Amino acid sequence: MKYYIVEKHYIGPNPRDVKHIDFNRFEVTTKPPRDKEKRICVNGWLGTVDAVDRYAHGVYDSLAAAQHYIQTRLLTWGFRQDPEDDLPPDALAVYRPGRYPPITDDALIQWLEYRIEVSADDDDTELERQADKMIYELQQEGRRSYRLQMRDALEFLRDYAREERDD
Repeated sequence: MKYYIVEKHYIGPNPRDVKHIDFNRFEVTTKPPRDKEKRICVNGWLGTVDAVDRYAHGVYDSLAAAQHYIQTRLLTWGFRQDPEDDLPPDALAVYRPGRYPPITDDALIQWLEYRIEVSADDDDTELERQADKMIYELQQEGRRSYRLQMRDALEFLRDYAREERDD
C-alpha cells in the first residue's frame, strides 16, 4: 500500500472567517491524488476547486514515513494533528499548521474586552506593546493570533473607545 500527502490551502475571501480560519491542512491518504484533468499527480499543484488550492507532496511506503515528512519538512514550525474521529473519509491523518488553533476576529475582540483596557488615548506604540503581551497570554490559553490580527483587534477597541468618548 502507498501513502500520499495532499496539502489543502484556502485562498478565497474572508480567510479569518470562522469557516475558514483553521482550514489549511495536510492530509495523508491511500488514494492517489488527481489533478483537475483527473490524472494521477503525486508531486505538484493539483488545481483549485471552490477556493481551495491543492498540492501533492509525494508518495510514501508507510503511514509513518508520510507523517514524518509532514512533521520534519512541511510543518517544521509546529503542528496539530486532528483526532482520528474527526478525519475526512479518505484521510488517515490530518495535520494543521501551528501548535495552537487560530482564533476568529470576533472571538479575539471578545477575549480582549475581558482582559485589557484599551483607552481612546492609546497611541500606536502602546498598541504594539499590548499586542506582544496579549499574543503571549493568548498562547498560554492554547490559542493563536497573528500580530496583524491582534493589532487590528486592539485598534478596533481603541476606535470604539474614541467613539464612546466623543458621543
